[in-house]
Amino acid sequence: MKKVTIFIFGLLLPLASWAADHILKIDPTRTFIDIDVKATAGSFTGHLDAYTAVVKTDDAGKIKNAVFSFNFADLKTGKIDRDAAMLKWLGGNLLESRFEVGNIALTPDGQGQVSGRLTMHGVAQRIEFPLNVSKTNGTYTITGETTIDYRSWDLKIIRMAYIAKVDPEVKVRFKLTGQIVDEKKN
Repeated sequence: MKKVTIFIFGLLLPLASWAADHILKIDPTRTFIDIDVKATAGSFTGHLDAYTAVVKTDDAGKIKNAVFSFNFADLKTGKIDRDAAMLKWLGGNLLESRFEVGNIALTPDGQGQVSGRLTMHGVAQRIEFPLNVSKTNGTYTITGETTIDYRSWDLKIIRMAYIAKVDPEVKVRFKLTGQIVDEKKN
């Protein structure tokens, strides 16, 4: 009997791998990731020009997990000097960041919460924020917004000439737009 069970399990194993995750291919022309920063010398927005987003769905089209990674060198504020100062403030060698989704809880209308681990400046912290996922004609649109305090990642408050400072709370806004791709064609 034990051999029969192992044999049946062996036959069913390929079926389990056949029901693999589906990858959501993000369209960079319809996507944005912005960071709003308040400073006494004037507020500004940084735009993330390059990133890697791996979003996986199940057979029913529900998002199972996601990993979003980027390099701070790809965060552009519109001023070269400010961008260089940001990289120096980060330490120059801890520029890779990553957000790994741990849990997504959505209502049937697509509104909900996401929690996960954000690794920045070599430090990982759990964050949670509201999320909205809509699907129209096979196109997914994922939007969200959260405010984080960069001091939680062992980063010091930025001060300039002991007068001006950058608020440690920055707002992250994003919209990811994409469609499921057929892995066999890629």
